[in-house]
Order: sequence, then structure tokens, then C-alpha cells
Amino acid sequence: MTSGQGDASEEEFVEALVELRPDASAGDLVPWCSRHGIDVLPMTAGALLTGSGRTLAEAFEVPRLGTRSRPRSLPVPPALASTARSVTVLPTPHARSS
Repeated sequence: MTSGQGDASEEEFVEALVELRPDASAGDLVPWCSRHGIDVLPMTAGALLTGSGRTLAEAFEVPRLGTRSRPRSLPVPPALASTARSVTVLPTPHARSS
């Protein structure tokens, strides 16, 4: 039996930074992200993706995001290969201070 903490992290709000390729825009991420239930916020040099831990883990095909005390790189899905250079899940504020 797992602790409730593991379940809570899957439903926890997650932010991930996307570094875009030179000729890409944050708008190029929207169709794929929308299909996966992820919100996209354009930024000056990329985009911020937001959603639950479970949603991001499923979309990026990783088993789970786990403890988020440090930034974590996610694999760029083939559908985003021409748009995204990298995707990094940001640590949670409370995890950074621990």
C-alpha cells in the first residue's frame, strides 16, 4: 500500500517550462497540449505548461513525476519535436526549501 502523498502528487498542480525551437511559437504547442488537457501560457522565450501531475505524466509518457524538489527534464514527444527543444518540470516551492 502506498502513502497518500504519492496520490496527492499526481493530482497536484504542476508547471513545466518549454524551451522553443528558433522558428516555433507557443501557439504551436496549443493543439497538442489541448488534446492532453494541458494549458499553455506563452512567455518571452518559451511557454509555461500547467496541469495536474497525472496529466503531464500521461502526456509525456513517464510513469510519474515523483518528488519535485529539483527541476526534471521530460522527453520531448515526437509530435512536438519540431516545436520544443526541451521541457522541464519546475520544483514545487515547498520542496525547494526542504
